[in-house]
Amino acid sequence: MARRNTRELVLETSLALFNELGESNVSTNHIANEADISPGNLYYYFRSKDDIALELFKLYLLHVQPTLELDEYAEQDVEDLWLRLHLIFEAMGRFRFLFRDLSDLYSRVKNLRRALNGLLLRQRKTLITLITGLRNNGVMNIGELESEVLVDNILLVMTYWIPFAEVRGDPGLADGKVLTASVARVLYLVLPYLREPEASEVKALARTYKRV
Repeated sequence: MARRNTRELVLETSLALFNELGESNVSTNHIANEADISPGNLYYYFRSKDDIALELFKLYLLHVQPTLELDEYAEQDVEDLWLRLHLIFEAMGRFRFLFRDLSDLYSRVKNLRRALNGLLLRQRKTLITLITGLRNNGVMNIGELESEVLVDNILLVMTYWIPFAEVRGDPGLADGKVLTASVARVLYLVLPYLREPEASEVKALARTYKRV
């Protein structure tokens, strides 16, 4: 039990420090000091900071996994789309260092690179399935090629919104306001393809997200 608790303490401490300061600005000694353990104790559980980052990415996957489980034969509606977006961005906010430091982590941590590519493929498949379902139900008026372009644009916003907000100096990353704004941006990408009354409902929802 003690081993598991110390391991969890290291992960929780690392996540807080990475989110606040940036992963590249945090050392293992910094993590050990903050967690009030010895560096040797930290290395008992994690050989390097890269191992900690990879383990945190795995925890992120556990949070986001339920949003990617979609029955392709089930009837889809717009609520499915925005709710999944909300939950994904919520998880991204909790693990925001992964996306703020994405380029460095992607090039440095081999296993994380492979896992991230797998996640992007899974997200793309889920979004295509969802949009195809909305199109088949008459909720969206969109062709197959447009669907693929829309999905790629959604993934682009989802993956790079946090560093974009950092560059712009947007306030609110810590309290999630930037992430709610990003949900609104994705909804506006979908909006032109929606029929009524769904279009009006999503437009009102997107405005609500921008005000949060």
